[in-house]
Amino acid sequence: MSNFLFVVFLLIIPILWSKLSNLQRQVHELKSEVELLQNGSSLDANRFAMNASSVQNASSSSSYTGTDSFPQSGFDINTELDQELLAMVRGGNKIQAIKKLREARSLSLKEAKDYVEALDRKEHN
Repeated sequence: MSNFLFVVFLLIIPILWSKLSNLQRQVHELKSEVELLQNGSSLDANRFAMNASSVQNASSSSSYTGTDSFPQSGFDINTELDQELLAMVRGGNKIQAIKKLREARSLSLKEAKDYVEALDRKEHN
């Protein structure tokens, strides 16, 4: 019985070693991607940072001041996603617009809602 367990153990070790190596590779790739985002060497990273900044500003503006103004800095209503969100809101699909934004930018429900509402207010001004 102990020989059987020893053989099973010996067979499991290479499998676990392989899984560990795969996880280490994935961690290394993620570290590289994080460094790219931190250094801003990617256009997508810069675009994401600008949009994340806009969302933070919109969230703080609407939740703390209660005003209907959308911050001007970093906000570009001409992005493809923003245009699509506006079309959804105009069509009465505000909830779907919020869901789409959450999926596209990995935002919280509140952040996405604030952003879509601020985007809609900006469109009407």
